[in-house]
Amino acid sequence: MRWWGAPGRPFGSLVVGSLLVVLLIAAVSTAVAQTLPDVWFPDLRPEFAALACPEREGPVARTDAERARFDMRARYRSVLPAYFAKVGGESDAVLRMPVEGVRVAHVTDTWHAPRGGGALHEGQDIFAPRGTPIRSATSGFVYRIDDLSLGGLTVTIVGGAGRRYFYTHLDAAASDLREGRFVDDDTIIGFVGDSGNAAGTPPHLHFGVYGGEEWTCEWQAIDPLPLMIDRD
Repeated sequence: MRWWGAPGRPFGSLVVGSLLVVLLIAAVSTAVAQTLPDVWFPDLRPEFAALACPEREGPVARTDAERARFDMRARYRSVLPAYFAKVGGESDAVLRMPVEGVRVAHVTDTWHAPRGGGALHEGQDIFAPRGTPIRSATSGFVYRIDDLSLGGLTVTIVGGAGRRYFYTHLDAAASDLREGRFVDDDTIIGFVGDSGNAAGTPPHLHFGVYGGEEWTCEWQAIDPLPLMIDRD
């Protein structure tokens, strides 16, 4: 089921001028300019546009790298409500296998496997040769493309109900991918690698899903494996 509205089409210079003004105001208001979602797609939930996501709880930055990462999070957080406004209110019931050529049955379940420092693994690792194409598991808008995350090169997509789909350890992002762009569940978004804290391990995609049951801005981890289906 597709819940995305058809892109709007401006008619006349007045509409185009108005859109340019809106874009200018938005750019100023988000300061260090994290990208807003594509304006040609209508807001399906306009009430979310005025939402302000609070700062995520976490440790205090102790190094320059941590400060840069936390500052990046704050900038992206400021535009997240604009992405919530673009998407429908229902989360995706199924997620298509994101790594080309891999079957769901071949994925070893690593959800909540122990990690260093008492942490638990919040996602699934999908192993494949370096450079294997990664496709979006669902329709959505590209919210973040960054390499400051612990996982290295990362693409984050906002889908239905504001769920965030987190693809990390990438070798490269797709050359035509940009923040704010709408993608569907067949769009190539990047390629398998071992960047970030996966350096030196067999190439793989770490696929995480986050959402909030009671509060949209929350980042509660959701196991993607029970939702995943094969592409053919």
